[in-house]
Amino acid sequence: LGMGAPNASHLSGCMETPPNFSWGDRIPLLDSLQKLWDLPAFITNDANAAALGEMHFGVARGMQHFVTLTLGTGLGSGIVSHGSLLTGAHGMAGEIGHINVFPDGRQCNCGLKGCLETYASVTGIRRTIMDLIAERGGGASVLSKYSYDALEGRRISEAALDGDPVAREAFAFTGKILGIKMADTAAHLDPEAFVISGGLSKAGDLLLDPVREHMEARLFAAYKGKIKVLISGFSSAEAVLGPAALAWEGLASQES
Repeated sequence: LGMGAPNASHLSGCMETPPNFSWGDRIPLLDSLQKLWDLPAFITNDANAAALGEMHFGVARGMQHFVTLTLGTGLGSGIVSHGSLLTGAHGMAGEIGHINVFPDGRQCNCGLKGCLETYASVTGIRRTIMDLIAERGGGASVLSKYSYDALEGRRISEAALDGDPVAREAFAFTGKILGIKMADTAAHLDPEAFVISGGLSKAGDLLLDPVREHMEARLFAAYKGKIKVLISGFSSAEAVLGPAALAWEGLASQES
């Protein structure tokens, strides 16, 4: 069995203080799996699992160095270096969603302020749109008829693709912040590519164009023109390929 879960550590077998869940500080997920099924079981952060899926079955096949960014409720990330997941001393490496954008910025569910995921995620772009509608008035956007909770990433993407000015401005703002922080990440990791997935990726070039523009403008000279920004080819149903890849890798490691 393979499972990707928010803030899951393969070392402890637990979900460690997941910011978007109220289940407690340490949820013994691996132990629960092993009690339910008498099978080898492996867990990791859900974005780590996504990275393995991309490496084995997706747009990152053949790559040795890349970063996945999953833009959903939060911003998850998985880092592959030299063909292996970068997991860190505590099994928790790759929390790019919690690097700081603005020191006194938006409140994050993790307890910090100004985290990247409060700007570059479905939750973050919702907040941006609500701010823009409040500034410009309800008639400025078709999205003003939706409540905050009903404002799904798919709806925002559709509105932007239909030319809604507030949705387009929100994507431009989101893409700028994300691109700047991807340039920072590149300085640490020197990846071949970033692979973006999740609800916001459905907007395609409306997100990618500002991301690429602002990332490239802020890259260290040695990286300019060398780092790809790709959209995952997986549908939401195919996200299961990530945990599947985790299980195959884990089983192969045990057998060796």
